[in-house]
Amino acid sequence: MNNLEDLEKKINSELTTKINNTEIKHDQLYIETDKDDLIDVTLFIKTNQETKFRQLIDITVVDYPENSQRFKIVYLFLSHEFNQRMVLSYFINEKELISSLTSIFPSANWMEREVFDMYGVNFK
Repeated sequence: MNNLEDLEKKINSELTTKINNTEIKHDQLYIETDKDDLIDVTLFIKTNQETKFRQLIDITVVDYPENSQRFKIVYLFLSHEFNQRMVLSYFINEKELISSLTSIFPSANWMEREVFDMYGVNFK
């Protein structure tokens, strides 16, 4: 994809039922999804020839203690070939078990351990 607008259209058209919201800001594409769609969305953005987000930069969490869904899980991806960044996120409750990305990005192992150590979020 040559620009973020085309990327946004591509992802929204291909993953219509799995994307809750998209927004372009700070020269990055921000995507909101549900925790159950994480694996499907991640596989698509990594393997599709028009996206090629083949590097997981980081996994982090934002804590909103006043919300019923307390934690926002945030994944940062990079496409070297298209020089684009994407931020993928979703909300979870405090004791929810979420899918691990280690089968897609082995480097996620260390990042997920840090998220567990800091916030107590468990991965399966």
